[in-house]
Amino acid sequence: MQDELLPLSLTYGHGREFQGELLKKQVLVGHAAPGRREHLSLAVARALDQPIDFPSLASVVTPGDRAVLVVDRETPDADVILAEVWKRLSEAGLDAGDVTLLHPATWRPIPDRDPRKLIPVPDRDRLARVQHDPTSETGCSYLASTASGERVYLSRELTDADVVIVIGPLGYDPLLGVRGTASSLYPGLSDVDALRRSQGQGHEELGPLDPRPMRQIVDEVGWLLGVQFAIAVVPDARAGTSDVLAGQADSVLREGRKRLEESWLIRSEERAELVVVSVPADAAGHDWEQVSAAIDVGRRLVERNGRVLVLSELDAAPGPGLSALRSVREPRDALQVLRRTQPPDLQAAWRIASAADWANIALLSRLPADVVEDLFLIPMTSEDEARRWLANDDMISFVEAAQHVAVINTH
Repeated sequence: MQDELLPLSLTYGHGREFQGELLKKQVLVGHAAPGRREHLSLAVARALDQPIDFPSLASVVTPGDRAVLVVDRETPDADVILAEVWKRLSEAGLDAGDVTLLHPATWRPIPDRDPRKLIPVPDRDRLARVQHDPTSETGCSYLASTASGERVYLSRELTDADVVIVIGPLGYDPLLGVRGTASSLYPGLSDVDALRRSQGQGHEELGPLDPRPMRQIVDEVGWLLGVQFAIAVVPDARAGTSDVLAGQADSVLREGRKRLEESWLIRSEERAELVVVSVPADAAGHDWEQVSAAIDVGRRLVERNGRVLVLSELDAAPGPGLSALRSVREPRDALQVLRRTQPPDLQAAWRIASAADWANIALLSRLPADVVEDLFLIPMTSEDEARRWLANDDMISFVEAAQHVAVINTH
């Protein structure tokens, strides 16, 4: 009986598709990313009109309120969501001059897209748009102290507001476990000290569903601020939305965890000899952050000294943390340097150093070969070269849009 062939199609980069074939008996894990939600504006409208554990979005505001819409710049389809939100707020009597769009600060480079573009003129231009500056001496004010005694400072836009509505992505995160809702508030809308304290390589000993100290602080900050209404987006395979939730903040996060498990969680019983991970551009861009997250997924699925093939169109210079890999003889030696220096790209550098110490990592990208090699990675220049890695009898796992995935090893 002839072995059954399985066609392989993985989205990567800026709209490219990697095509190949595998023997079905070779595949251990095959993860296809969820597709884009059809009729998205209708789906958003339905989520806002039938919110989870909340009467309605309109009940949050009264005319004359100073409202702040916290819009995380990594939110897929933020313009579609904001247009539907504003439609309901304006119908409730809110004036555009009393509304501020507030973007959290981040260490990472993120494409700057104006989410107001679908709002009709003249309201569009009257909605203020502010990028939080954590370095400003007058930009934050004291909110309260957490149960552990940590003093919390937040943007004055937030502390002076009558109403705060949070709009942001849902996703797995090495520090938070699950990112979403109040994580758009803190530390991104706090001061530099808070941002620095949030830097780290994550909790290797904890799974994505385990409680995290940082997540507990984030939720407490949301409670101290009194945030009631949140909108959360589950990403699709590219830069769009597969699902959208709205309602009471805690309930949205609880339901969001379930949606993430359905779409983006892999439970693996066995490690493969070869893992193929694809990295399409998403709402946060196409940078080392996305590529390193995908490489980390490959590390968790591949056996020791196995092979990970990373499909990307990465064309970004390494940051200071990644550059530290160039100065050491072995990937593991870079970990001590990273602990000491705590660079802005610590997380990306840590993931790549850890993966290169575990397995052989090949990267298809637009980077010069010498740059890739200096990071203990194997440069690939074409899809044909990548396809040759599939032409063997290895047990294989493949993961599309791996930067959004979390892995639980059950063996």
